[in-house]
Amino acid sequence: MSTITPFIVVTIFLVTFSPCLYFVLGADDKGLATWYGPETGSGKAAACGWDNDSKDPPFSSMIAAGNAKFFLKGKGCGNCYEVFCSRKPHCTGKPIKITITDECPGKCNDIPYHFDLSGHAFGLMGPPAQAHALRMLGQVDIQFKKVPCSYGATKIAFKIDAKTNPFWFATAIEYVNGDGSLSKVEMASAGSPLFTPMKNTWGAVWQKDTAVLFKPPYSFKLTSGDGKTITATNAVPANYKPGQKYSSTVNF
Repeated sequence: MSTITPFIVVTIFLVTFSPCLYFVLGADDKGLATWYGPETGSGKAAACGWDNDSKDPPFSSMIAAGNAKFFLKGKGCGNCYEVFCSRKPHCTGKPIKITITDECPGKCNDIPYHFDLSGHAFGLMGPPAQAHALRMLGQVDIQFKKVPCSYGATKIAFKIDAKTNPFWFATAIEYVNGDGSLSKVEMASAGSPLFTPMKNTWGAVWQKDTAVLFKPPYSFKLTSGDGKTITATNAVPANYKPGQKYSSTVNF
């Protein structure tokens, strides 16, 4: 009797709490999706260091702020997920793909897995005629799974911190294909074969103390979260400006 009772309790909880989950249990992970900002808004990317880039391609407003399980104290910046709901008639049951670009703190951590989507992305979980009605629900139970990021022809970009100077360099790195996040970043000065480590200070921002002789153009050796390595040669030009963004010629 002691082995049957817990199973019955868990089953009742799932059926009661998740009226829109019509999938086979265990097929994917389950969570909650809400939305924030304007109804068809683009969301934000501030906590990852990408400022307002969430509205522009290749993110194109298909983003979400993740709770602690997804944001991972900034280590989750750039990770991609497929998310969908099955609540009829509001949801299509077809997945949309989103990128973690921001943090959803506080009450978002009341349940283990919580995405706070842009208004634009949230509405796309339903058919066009139901987008407004879906948003008016405020929240829906979802299925989700982590998937590789794919930004087409877009290359990895380096968004230079506005406070960068000859003695301190910082950049937010974005549009990483594949795993989506970086576990290690190394930097080399003009013409040097020697790459030295950078420090991940917050979100997707990496920084390094530099000396006067550490001159641009700068190259970067990037290691993805799943251990792959590529080199972005001369990605930041000699005449770079703090606050500007520069595209490399590589991606995973």
